Amino acid sequence: MSYRLGVDVGGTFTDVLVVEDASGKTWRGKVPSTPDDPSRAVINGARKVCEEVGVNPEDVNYFFHGTTVATNAVLEGKGARVGLVVTQGYRQILQIARSFVPGGLAGWIVWPKPEPMAALECTIEAPERIGAGGSIVRELDEATLRQRLEALKTEGIEALTVCLINSYVNDVHERRVAEICADIFPDIPVTISADILPEMQEYERTLTTVANSAVRPVVARYVQHLRESLVEWGMNGQLNLLRSDGGLMSAEKSREAPVSLLMSGPAGGVAGALWVARNAGIDNLLTLDMGGTSTDVALIENGEPRLRRETSVGDLTVRASSLDIRTVGAGGGSIAHVPELTKACGLARKVPVLFLALRLMGEAESSPL
Repeated sequence: MSYRLGVDVGGTFTDVLVVEDASGKTWRGKVPSTPDDPSRAVINGARKVCEEVGVNPEDVNYFFHGTTVATNAVLEGKGARVGLVVTQGYRQILQIARSFVPGGLAGWIVWPKPEPMAALECTIEAPERIGAGGSIVRELDEATLRQRLEALKTEGIEALTVCLINSYVNDVHERRVAEICADIFPDIPVTISADILPEMQEYERTLTTVANSAVRPVVARYVQHLRESLVEWGMNGQLNLLRSDGGLMSAEKSREAPVSLLMSGPAGGVAGALWVARNAGIDNLLTLDMGGTSTDVALIENGEPRLRRETSVGDLTVRASSLDIRTVGAGGGSIAHVPELTKACGLARKVPVLFLALRLMGEAESSPL
């Protein structure tokens, strides 16, 4: 017998599904999530379900996993300290950004501008230039670059990003810079934009690659630990993680390009609803996935979910494909409160939202907490 095992980690619970390949028979399980180390709940849940139905871990050929590790690293500001190498003259690219201020004409008055994911003091310039057509306008000055990289050692960076002008046309300099970076910083991951987003528009390419570097160490540690825990349990099947666009990527690829996992968790709900809808012959529907912390809604038209060219998490918007999912901070365990003029529901989770209804009806005078 061969089996497939799927695990989705949420803020409150971790859900497990085992599928028998031959018959299509399924078994489900649910265990509390472990935010301090999500892999513990993954292993606990997988063990629990497999033991209950008598499935040996050696018989699990595929392990599919939706995770919020990359998402949480961004939202909680726990990404790596990133160093950035850009072309001479482009050191302030993340600070200048697109000069877009949300909130209308006077939005800049109250808008707190997010801090760039690669600080200016962690950004150095590479003396080089590739033309718009891909020709080498200025040869790379390797000696000067090495001096600047040596000086960068004092900043305590945990990951390095290389994003040079016009490298999407000709990446020869970018790859050479990456080789030099790996020589000087052998113990930290180096990411180049030619591998993550080989497209024009320097700011978007730089931001996306820097975001990838910021979550790369966190995701790499998590995936490595999960892989080791699965092997220790006895499962040697293929480990795949769910991408933001609803597709799958291998564990090896996820360690290199985790920016594609930023909406991995919510994408799983849409993918599951789409499977049910297709088997039920339904082409147009709204999906609603409510967890303990938030609720995700998506639209499926003519049997296909909407796709976006960008992924947004908090204040960060990167150019990585994702399903068009709208999220609100109101889940099954959200705390609801009643300000003077409006009714609001916050992100904290302690009591059910039902308490709001009871309070408005006069049946609850104060919080039960």
